[in-house]
Amino acid sequence: MARKTHPVIEGLFSFDGRFRRSEYWIASIGLGVVRFVLLIAIGAAMGMGMAEASTYMPLSLGLTLLFLWPSAAIAIKRGHDRNRPAWWTLTLMAAGLGLGQAGAVFNAAGDVMTAGVLGLLIIPVGLYMFIDYGLIDGTKGPNRYGASPKGHGGRGDDVAKTFD
Repeated sequence: MARKTHPVIEGLFSFDGRFRRSEYWIASIGLGVVRFVLLIAIGAAMGMGMAEASTYMPLSLGLTLLFLWPSAAIAIKRGHDRNRPAWWTLTLMAAGLGLGQAGAVFNAAGDVMTAGVLGLLIIPVGLYMFIDYGLIDGTKGPNRYGASPKGHGGRGDDVAKTFD
């Protein structure tokens, strides 16, 4: 019998279906930890400390690009559970990433005021995603993106109640 991988692992590479809050948080935190460890390891290999590595633009941009696909997959699948289209999630992600990268460029150029303003503009985007994607329960029952992940799709209701 073929062994099926965990839904969180499968969710890192696919844009189809829905993610429960617990799956979203596990995948997001896991990716964040892996990204942080890579930042420290690559920075150390380049002879940089943590602060220097995190502000080194080529390294920061490279890790952003490396983790873009799985981050988008996680967010889109969670958006699907909230009945949000992929374009909505991608728009929010593009706004956050664009403002963050632009802020980093201005900060590196010494324009701290513009970098600070751009940083403030990220707050509503991040707050919206945190509340809507991270805290609010998904659509009850099936929606246009598939069956509810809390249903009887191979996982019992007792497991669903444990996480949410």
